[in-house]
Amino acid sequence: MSTGKEMEAGRSDAALLRYMERYQTIEENYITQVETFGLPFQMGNAGKEAREMRERLLTKGAVFRNNGKSICTGRISSACEACAKGVGCATIYISLICNRSCYYCFNPNQEEYECFSRTKSDWRRTLTNWISQEKNATHVALSGGEPLLHKEDTLEFFRLIRSNLKGVHTRLYTAGDLLDEATAEALKEAGLREIRFSLKLEDDVKTRETILSSIVLAKKYIPQVMVEMPVIPGTGEEMRTLLKRLDEIGIYGINLLEFCFPLNNVDEFAKRGFMLKYPPYETLNNYWYAGGLAVDGSETLCLELLEFSLDQKLSIGVHYCSLENKYTGQIYKQNTATSQIPATMLFSDKDYFLKTVKVFGKDIPKAVRLLNSLGEREYEENKEYGYLQFHPKHLEYLRSHGLETAISYNVIELREGGFVIRELKIQPADGGVEF
Repeated sequence: MSTGKEMEAGRSDAALLRYMERYQTIEENYITQVETFGLPFQMGNAGKEAREMRERLLTKGAVFRNNGKSICTGRISSACEACAKGVGCATIYISLICNRSCYYCFNPNQEEYECFSRTKSDWRRTLTNWISQEKNATHVALSGGEPLLHKEDTLEFFRLIRSNLKGVHTRLYTAGDLLDEATAEALKEAGLREIRFSLKLEDDVKTRETILSSIVLAKKYIPQVMVEMPVIPGTGEEMRTLLKRLDEIGIYGINLLEFCFPLNNVDEFAKRGFMLKYPPYETLNNYWYAGGLAVDGSETLCLELLEFSLDQKLSIGVHYCSLENKYTGQIYKQNTATSQIPATMLFSDKDYFLKTVKVFGKDIPKAVRLLNSLGEREYEENKEYGYLQFHPKHLEYLRSHGLETAISYNVIELREGGFVIRELKIQPADGGVEF
């Protein structure tokens, strides 16, 4: 997302400016609407500190994945790698019932939360349908709620997968306080490949030690033992101590999640002084993931912890999973739902959006002449909004002839009557663009 000043800098074509102002208005309305929930955005630095930290991490050897939305040091779960596209992956829950009450839980945003926070879902039907329909299954997870409130169902879940699918990576999400040795051994026999514990720094010391003991226990039986937790601003010292402790235990790795405001329980966030990260998204869209909006300061702390792990030469894998990282699977699936992509558009391997280039107003006649000189006839003129649209492969050629160009980001949506393409964002095509 770009600010109005950034968009207008150096732009002289009035038609281009007017077109961009439509998206600036959409963003401003979105910000106003979100702030009615009770938390303001932290305006001002627009990620300058995070950009500098990313540059430093790159020089120190951190691995940047998924267009920089995922950063890791050392090992990373294959499930995290597969998550970028989400193909062949499923996450299922038995129920949303939980023995914890985390103020930042986003489960209340899930569809049918009111029902399944009190009763179990028809998880067997969900799982068997997925097994029968997914021809390229690679990863399947059991989440919640707390799955170990339903130990027999949990064991049956993984036994069903073991009986019906070969070579699929299985994982279990749990708070960990209900794990015992008999269950850990039974999970191993059921074919569980990976277990992810959710550690909570707001727990008292005794509870935290109980979870750490469960982690040690799980290492005896489960091949990959991980921790996955949101990184809350202001907990840097505690997190560094925890990383060293987990390294001593020798777990497979930890996922550092960008901390989010789930658009509810606002009093708990406000009293801690939290604000929302700005801009909220790189590209504004209707994202399906119900986790909420990123809290300012979480990303920079995650990056600090990555650098700490490199400097301390920790042996465990440390992975930063940004909120944006959770959206790319949706975009990939939407934009690969049909092969009928217009000739003026490119499917981007970088971020999975459909992209096209536009010129406006006074530049249109010149753009047509230049494209015709290349033998290119696949371009479209929109007289209502005053632009010409063409494939990005011609971007640099037209820019070299002094044309003002802009990149349009699009997604495919299935609506009544078939597939339609919806534009999400347009930004100036400044130098060094990668598709």
